[in-house]
Amino acid sequence: MAIVDFVFNPCSGSFSERRMGRFVAALENAGFEVRPVATAADGVSIAPDAELVCVHGGDGTVRDVVQALGERAGQVALAVAPSGTINLVAREIGYSRRPDQFAQQLAQAWARGPETWLKSPLYRLGELPVVSCLSIGPDSSAVARVSGGLKARVGRLAYVAAMAQQMREWPRSAISLRGELADGTPFSCEAEAVIVSRGAFYAGPFRLSPKAALASHTIELITLRSSTRLRTLAFSLAAMLHLPVDRFGFAEIRSVRRVELGRCITPVQVDGDHIPGSAHTIAPSDITLSYVA
Repeated sequence: MAIVDFVFNPCSGSFSERRMGRFVAALENAGFEVRPVATAADGVSIAPDAELVCVHGGDGTVRDVVQALGERAGQVALAVAPSGTINLVAREIGYSRRPDQFAQQLAQAWARGPETWLKSPLYRLGELPVVSCLSIGPDSSAVARVSGGLKARVGRLAYVAAMAQQMREWPRSAISLRGELADGTPFSCEAEAVIVSRGAFYAGPFRLSPKAALASHTIELITLRSSTRLRTLAFSLAAMLHLPVDRFGFAEIRSVRRVELGRCITPVQVDGDHIPGSAHTIAPSDITLSYVA
């Protein structure tokens, strides 16, 4: 069976050494050779002989692994043992949160071979990988407020606390966007809130666009021309009730291949993390990720 670098984030909001040990033991029982690898402040180091990298963390940790792999990201297989604050990639692929069942899923998929695995064309914001989502607006401003210490203690409730603090100020700033639709047609617009869905889900079990999927060769661009408290609340309720967020005029949805952002003073979040000093172009790379599933 494969050599697995089992990457874990000890600072993740829901990290448990005991739970990690159960995943490692289950994978070893399934025949994998497992090497635990902790992330650090300056990133993560993946061994050159790793055949499979299993990420035990949230979407931000998956992004860190993809970034650390660099050009090898298209050559080394990936999997996600659910942990962390948000697990959009793991949720879409259907990885079990039960260690024994997860190990069985992985062993069966590994035996089937690479031709059956989920292929996900990688998009980047400048040079930064985007594995699940990106946003600019009220939610990204809230992410920028999140306390790392509080996140480590209470997980996703830290985002609720940050949003509650933000309700008093509610920053709004228009952003100019232009780019290329899926069919090559150029577009341009202005918005006070921007969401890019790389995968099917956003902020948990919510689908903002029926076309969003990790396997898609395009990304879904969701824009709110106005992001007042009331309109943002209506948009959020529509998403939570699984209603089409564009049907009621709350937002516009476009399938795109490339997006260029104009001057942006609002914080940017990528895969659940605040990314200061971000680039301004979202575009496909020449790399396709392979998730063992």
